Amino acid sequence: MTTEDIDDAYERLAEVLDKIPNSYASVEDGTHLKVLRWIFTPEEAGLASRMKLRGETVEEMADRLELHIEGMEGMLETMYEKGQIRAWNSSTGRRYALIPFAVGIYEEQLDRMDKEFAQLAEDYFVKGRGGELFSTEPAVFRVIPINEAVSTELEIHPYDVAEEIVRNSKSWGLRECICKKQQELLDNPCKYPKSVCLIFAPQKESAFDEDELTQSITMEESLKILHESEQAGLVHCTMNIQSGNNYICNCCTCCCNVLRGVSLSGTPHAFVKANFIVSVDAELCSGCGTCVERCQFDALSIPEDISVVNPDLCVGCGVCVITCPEGALELKSLKAAEMKKPVESFMDWMTQKAISRGVDPSDLL
Repeated sequence: MTTEDIDDAYERLAEVLDKIPNSYASVEDGTHLKVLRWIFTPEEAGLASRMKLRGETVEEMADRLELHIEGMEGMLETMYEKGQIRAWNSSTGRRYALIPFAVGIYEEQLDRMDKEFAQLAEDYFVKGRGGELFSTEPAVFRVIPINEAVSTELEIHPYDVAEEIVRNSKSWGLRECICKKQQELLDNPCKYPKSVCLIFAPQKESAFDEDELTQSITMEESLKILHESEQAGLVHCTMNIQSGNNYICNCCTCCCNVLRGVSLSGTPHAFVKANFIVSVDAELCSGCGTCVERCQFDALSIPEDISVVNPDLCVGCGVCVITCPEGALELKSLKAAEMKKPVESFMDWMTQKAISRGVDPSDLL
């Protein structure tokens, strides 16, 4: 390949990834292309830029692209092992599919990530600021409140209960947090637990057999990790959908690329969806400051001996509630006019995001 062909391969791939509703924002200085150059060889980038989100067999792909099938399967398997694409076995044969940059390609670099890539990713996230993934509706992340922090008088929907998401799954997996690994490589080690990313699947057997990044665990172990994450002060986050959730990230504002954006923006609800807010019982509050220390979003302060909530900064996670020694805090629902149900399903989320961004990914399906 000539230098021009190589450049074209990465530019085409960047354009294709940005057509996916999740987006892949370009950065003026070309940092987005530097990230792709680290992840993909030019040949891999060229092939990935011509793949479909729905998945195809090698034969289907070769026929559509008018390519010789010889060597394609080996290349696709290598791309799968490098976390560049998705692959799975189906009744019609093994299928290969394009995936978004985030959540997708970036997270799959967990084992490959080194200091060079950690810095490239940091530069990209800082300069790109999440692009249209964050600046358009629907939000990508949804905060799940800690159950015991919610006022007992409230009816809480199953999609707002982390334990329900765990119990409704058939397979459970555990991953090291890639955001925490990235920051550690950049000499910013996290004080919170690191292996806290829970992955779920609707099928019982072999769900994570091919996934070298994921450790298979039991439902009971998943629930234990949820509880330990709550006690440590981490925030439960998942995809902003009602059904089909396949992960719960237990996040912190020092590492998580989404929650870091939340804490720096001053407008958290533009980044994450939340339907709860902390309420303080002034008669019980002693002004001890425990809640202020626990809150990762600077949403609490004690100006005059009583804890005060900033509603613009509170995301309703409940992390502060469960350690209040006086029991003065609880989560309450937002006003009806401010509450929104999460999008029904992942496909609905993709459709609404595409409309919001003004992109048409139909030729990628």
